Amino acid sequence: MNRLLLASTCAITVIALSGCQREATGQVAAVVNGDEITLQEINMEIGTAELPKNVDRKAIQQAALQRIIERRLAAKLAKDDGVDRDPEYLLRERQAEELLLIQMYGQKTSRTQRMPDQAAITKYIADHKTVFGNRKVYQVDRIQFPMPANPDVLQQFKDDHSMDAVIAKANALGIEFQRGQSQMDTAGVPAEILARITSLPSGEPFLVPENGMVTIGAIVASKAAPLTGDQTRPVALQLMRSEQMRTLLAERMKGARSAAKIEYQAGFAPKTPPAASEAAMAK
Repeated sequence: MNRLLLASTCAITVIALSGCQREATGQVAAVVNGDEITLQEINMEIGTAELPKNVDRKAIQQAALQRIIERRLAAKLAKDDGVDRDPEYLLRERQAEELLLIQMYGQKTSRTQRMPDQAAITKYIADHKTVFGNRKVYQVDRIQFPMPANPDVLQQFKDDHSMDAVIAKANALGIEFQRGQSQMDTAGVPAEILARITSLPSGEPFLVPENGMVTIGAIVASKAAPLTGDQTRPVALQLMRSEQMRTLLAERMKGARSAAKIEYQAGFAPKTPPAASEAAMAK
């Protein structure tokens, strides 16, 4: 009886061990310390871009595989050193996971949206002249700095009518800023904001707080850059689908926030933002 039990135990052990021995065959391109690297991973590393017909695809796959192996080995070194147990790593890992989930959720949702018909595309082009036929690119002299702790400080710039005056005021307030030239494409600016900016007198500064930063700038030059002919419809279609996505996701986020139970520590609850802290604002 004991011999039979011993023989059965050995047989189970052999089966278990054979199941753990992974081999680089079929869809598995390589095995690194027992960790498989599949052809799907290699293709994802290469990306979705169509490769030229005369390129050696096998050579590209081999190069991509070596990048994955190097990354896998480097990651193991980090884990062996305990980096994956560091609190900062855990926070960044969660952030990266959330961003990836949001990105893929957007892609999945986009595939379910109905394609606008030709009549809708034509109407969209006609209704958005600053994106197409009347598109312009403005040269802007601007300064940028982080949003002050007290957004009411921005109101002190409202009586400045030149960039020199703005810079003098920023220096007087002790605001550290960066100055440079940038371009403003009318195709990428919301119509209501563009109307407010372009209605200003020549050289008059405008102020735009957005994403924790403040931009104060003035238009110094412009050039026409119309989109016409065959290039209009693909652009219009892309913009329409992007707007559909933003509207849909905003509605879903509104529902999610309404259904969520959120408790704040004292001092962390959001305050009603003053007018100077709107996502986009022009004087």
